[in-house]
Amino acid sequence: MKWITFYLQLSFILMGNILLEVYAFAVPRSLGGRSTNVKVTVNDNSDEFEIPEPRWVCLSHVDICAETGVTLSRYMKEMVRVNPDLEEIESIFTSLQVACKTLSNLVRTSALSGLTGLEDGGGSINIQGEEQKKLDVIANNVLKNALKWSGQLSTIASEEEEKPFNIMGDSVFSNDIILENSGRYVAVFDPLDGSSNVDAGIPVGTIFGIFDQAECPIEDFDFSDDGIEKAEEKCLQDTLQPGTNLVAAGYCLYSSATSFVFTLGSGVYCFTLDETIGEFVLTHSDMKIPNRGKIYSFNEANRWDWDIPMQKYVTDIQQGLGDTKSRYSSRYIGSMVGDVHRTLQYGGIFGYPADKRNPDGKLRLLYEAAPMAFLLEQAGGLALTGKNRIMNIPPTSVHQRVPCILGSRDDMLEMRRYYVESRDPELISRCKARLKGTNVLDEDVDDESLSPIVNLGSHNGDSLLNEDKEGNTTTTMGEFGAAQ
Repeated sequence: MKWITFYLQLSFILMGNILLEVYAFAVPRSLGGRSTNVKVTVNDNSDEFEIPEPRWVCLSHVDICAETGVTLSRYMKEMVRVNPDLEEIESIFTSLQVACKTLSNLVRTSALSGLTGLEDGGGSINIQGEEQKKLDVIANNVLKNALKWSGQLSTIASEEEEKPFNIMGDSVFSNDIILENSGRYVAVFDPLDGSSNVDAGIPVGTIFGIFDQAECPIEDFDFSDDGIEKAEEKCLQDTLQPGTNLVAAGYCLYSSATSFVFTLGSGVYCFTLDETIGEFVLTHSDMKIPNRGKIYSFNEANRWDWDIPMQKYVTDIQQGLGDTKSRYSSRYIGSMVGDVHRTLQYGGIFGYPADKRNPDGKLRLLYEAAPMAFLLEQAGGLALTGKNRIMNIPPTSVHQRVPCILGSRDDMLEMRRYYVESRDPELISRCKARLKGTNVLDEDVDDESLSPIVNLGSHNGDSLLNEDKEGNTTTTMGEFGAAQ
């Protein structure tokens, strides 16, 4: 009788596991239990902001090995099983994994291996006009080589290099064997963000973004004044895309732990490097930034050079005069990856705003601002230049800089209200100029006809009080529904 009872219990357990396995692999589901077949609409007051439908379906995990957890390699393989067109992205992520594991080890042992200090004793200057650290050069080469041999990229653009690099100029060979003669995706990256801090053991990181190839024909771009070759034109065409065209983005933080955080357009996931098995393991599934935080993260040495709206906002939250009526704390590392990682988990607001010396900001749009904006939005936050949505800004050059402020949704909406209320003509002009190429710059366009996304960048379209054609004033709301 005991054997019969034991047999029945074992049968139920086995059947339950089989059903769970079938359900896990056969039913496409979104992470965190969210449906991926409908648009997610985030309401704010009387307005709304729509998050586009995810490009790929993400999986939940019910069968997790107690010893290894869900590794990034397994996660990507399961993603490909449900989304066959993700196979190329899986190959790129495999290359990114190897590069980030290599850089994690190099950063951790840099003081012991002599990799601290400036390259060539301070004589090496990158395209940004910045002195390169030894690890800047090494990190750039590690990432370039890892991504080059993924076989899925046509173009690579690095913050450390003057112009995009065409991988597939002819064909990629290895021992005289053609590996690939065409690549679909474009990778942009900052190989070692915050490298000026690396000698002091402060957290640093790698930021990356993946674009699909540009769909517009090369004839639509006017590069005649630059006198560049057709191959370079194609590289620029593929690289100069707004953040809304990103298909994947993320960062790898090298700190007390090595954290690989990314989005594929359907939530944000964090994998932590388990050095005992040499694998990234899922530790934070479907990360969400709190709607409101209590921390602001800015370099306050530049405070009195910021735009007046930013000065007023920071002063108010310091003194407890903001919407929450509580005083915020200041935390600033000076490494974007470290500051963003903390902000993502604890909430609040991080930024490198425009100032008198850098009226268009200091962070690079392609390599830093757009990838981080994509990730923060997928986590439920917002990323703005102050007023404009960073994801909407079309790049005009590969090293274009923009102000970058990102964080909790409610904190960002509160901050944006200070910019909406500003009537500074120089500030308004700069905001419009960043949206060059959109019809918001056309003085003859009726602002009311603009879409909410475009209208976000127009000071005429969503200002506190707008004058109509008869000179009357009407109260309107911005795209994000900022309180007026």
